[in-house]
Amino acid sequence: MKSTLYEMKPWPALADSAQTLSLGKADTLFYYDSQAKGDSPNKTASTAPAIILVHGLGDEADSWRHLVPLLTEAGCRSLAVDLPGFGRSAAHGRVNLKRHAEAVCRLLEETGAASAARPAVLVGNSMGGAVVQDAAAKRPDLVKALVLIDGGLPLKMQADLGSLSGALPILGPKWYRALQKDHEGAYRSLFGYYGDFEKLAQADRDFLRERVIARVHSGPQAKAYFSSYRSMIWANVTGESTFGRSLKAFSGKVLILWGERDPLFPPAAAAPLRDLRPDAAFRVIPGAGHLPHQEKPEDTAAAILQFIRGV
Repeated sequence: MKSTLYEMKPWPALADSAQTLSLGKADTLFYYDSQAKGDSPNKTASTAPAIILVHGLGDEADSWRHLVPLLTEAGCRSLAVDLPGFGRSAAHGRVNLKRHAEAVCRLLEETGAASAARPAVLVGNSMGGAVVQDAAAKRPDLVKALVLIDGGLPLKMQADLGSLSGALPILGPKWYRALQKDHEGAYRSLFGYYGDFEKLAQADRDFLRERVIARVHSGPQAKAYFSSYRSMIWANVTGESTFGRSLKAFSGKVLILWGERDPLFPPAAAAPLRDLRPDAAFRVIPGAGHLPHQEKPEDTAAAILQFIRGV
């Protein structure tokens, strides 16, 4: 029997909206769909596009736990997905940005969240920004607009040797495995993603502690993490000619949303994205780090909803 000691349990408020989509060959895609709960959206729901929420590297759909209720209350159908190999989504073989984008396209097609008559808004955080860029390039007929939150490609990166070593075949996995015996170290590894981790509610900190411990004990997630990481590094090297070209060609609207105190990529890192899309709206969330939707969900939701009204 499979051990449930490190099972990834949903954030309680999202549990009733959990869904699974079969991708064939035993691959599955886990996601939350606010429509699955039978919520009665307000009168704006009939015209509001569905919003697809795509997490970053080493994260899951629960990253959006505070944003989904706010978007639902505003009348939007929200779907938050575990990318292939992450969280509760099973994926066989190597995963990369291309495979993640294809999964997002399948989600759009098979859940009825988007159609040519009613395209969706794709929201991606960190690596998820690059994923939604690629998904929009693959299916522009299903995508009305993009929201890039502290991510997307190309970025102005200042990579150091330490950060790049994490992607190496031996050093990276060795560090990852070491955290299986150092749960406190795994927990502390989260701190650097936030503007002020200690300001999160205790329920959030407890949840994130359990989640990161479950993550480092998952062999499939470790595999997905490093293969996706290497894919991202390579994509940023070639991003100017591939992701950059597709972003420039995208006919929909773009919002670039950034945490003021992002310790990984400060707001200036978004300069290449802004140069490619001078028409894009650009907003900075005061006090937020790399995950503004977790630290400042109200401000993040307000910025997204204001943007959606404009498109």
